[in-house]
Amino acid sequence: MVKTRGDIYEGIAFQFCKVATVAVIAGRFTLPIAAGLCAAFYVAAIVHGKTETRCWARKPWLIASFWTVVCGAWLVFSVHPIRWP
Repeated sequence: MVKTRGDIYEGIAFQFCKVATVAVIAGRFTLPIAAGLCAAFYVAAIVHGKTETRCWARKPWLIASFWTVVCGAWLVFSVHPIRWP
């Protein structure tokens, strides 16, 4: 099936719609929630045999690792914020 330009733009808009919905529900906790769930679902995909993904990074373990670090960093810096002089 060939996608029209309208289909492509609608697909991009739908991705942002999902992110915006999570942001409305989760507020300032959007990043750690989204990053943590992303990592968890990629780990689940790896456990169930997935070795590649549609994401630009291609490797689920690499993506899961990245989002785990992002989530962990957010949690660390929210508990111990950096105080600049």
